[in-house]
Amino acid sequence: MSTKGYFAFPPSTSGTSRPYPTFIPQSPNTKETSDHKSSPEKGDETRREEPPHDEERIKRLHKERELIETSEIEWVRGGGVLRDAQGRRDKARTERIRAELKLQEEEKAKMSRWREYDERWKALAASDNALAFADIPWPLLTAPSSRDTNAFTLPAISEFLFESLSVRANTVTKKSRIRSSILRWHPDKSSLIVGRVVAEDVDAVREGIHAVFHCLKRLQDDERDHHNPV
Repeated sequence: MSTKGYFAFPPSTSGTSRPYPTFIPQSPNTKETSDHKSSPEKGDETRREEPPHDEERIKRLHKERELIETSEIEWVRGGGVLRDAQGRRDKARTERIRAELKLQEEEKAKMSRWREYDERWKALAASDNALAFADIPWPLLTAPSSRDTNAFTLPAISEFLFESLSVRANTVTKKSRIRSSILRWHPDKSSLIVGRVVAEDVDAVREGIHAVFHCLKRLQDDERDHHNPV
């Protein structure tokens, strides 16, 4: 099996951090001399040294590292294999980038599912159209078949509600997610939804809402017990 192309860069450091250079030269103006210390000239107190260029150099090095890392990522994304400065295959770096790309795709899918769920609820609330069982944004990874309320189990609902919380950029807590979901699925509030459901689906929708709310209350109790053990 052939391997795509050749891509060589000096080995990067572990992780994704971008290190500062190991040696930062001093500005000529900061060089210590005994003459300046022992015999200050008139007007020295008013002279100012030129600002050092180390900060600019560090920024430039960071920018160069970012360009290298971006190029490496795109190369691996396209099926390429990285090589080190000696032209040898760098399997460790290649696999590390592949793992990161896979994780990014998984996180993207998780966030996409939650956004779609949230957007469906907003659209449902902004409309007054009649609803069928399948029109309800049920909190499940896989939409239940027509009027099947057996899918509303605690593990299934938990998996959907909490999967996006594992995304590295997430800032929402488990407690907050449970609380907002209980408010959304509370029977008093969802009664407005039930009133729009077509007659043949009313019982199934009402049963589904009751099952979801019951699971949410169990999750809330479990979360409370977890933080307040006896």
